[in-house]
Amino acid sequence: MKTLLITASEIETDNCAQYLESIGSENITYRWLVKAMDNICEINPHILVINADDFPRLWKTFVQFLRSDSMFDRLIIFLVSHRGLSEREQDKAKTLGIKKVLPRTLNEIDKKNVYNILVQENLVSEKISIQFAFRHPVDYRIVTGRIMSMFSSIIIFKPEQRYLIDNIKPGTIIKSCTLKIGRTSTEPPVKVLSNNGLELELQIL
Repeated sequence: MKTLLITASEIETDNCAQYLESIGSENITYRWLVKAMDNICEINPHILVINADDFPRLWKTFVQFLRSDSMFDRLIIFLVSHRGLSEREQDKAKTLGIKKVLPRTLNEIDKKNVYNILVQENLVSEKISIQFAFRHPVDYRIVTGRIMSMFSSIIIFKPEQRYLIDNIKPGTIIKSCTLKIGRTSTEPPVKVLSNNGLELELQIL
């Protein structure tokens, strides 16, 4: 998996670059969009990340150029914008097939959204990349198991020992959790949405 990042201000895309690298991407950064345009065929990336704040007009021209070439039909394009896009620019981004407009600093939900997009495009393997465990909110035992599915901020979790979740009620906030995606480990709190005795439906907060 190869990512081309185009940004005049590296700090603006550092967080996104680090996350993509943590899930297996080889990152290449260009400071000048025109130079990136000249070399993109040789680079042949799977993912393109453009700092829209640095290139407020040129990003649209560049993406239009890419969309006119069948070589880039499967190219996944993200924009990064600290200021956010206007409603008109958001419509333009949607028309051009931009997968998502990301903030300068990705939160857990942003990371899950990016990850899910890459899973759908078969760029990362969902089966081997996600691990989850938590400490029981009442008796503090460690609960391990498997993630059966994950979409956006919702996790379906099946514990190895079902009896450990018997008294965990919907609405419970579990603060001591570990979520590992690829080589990145985070500790997001989760909210229990449902418990059928076999699996927990959890929402990352």
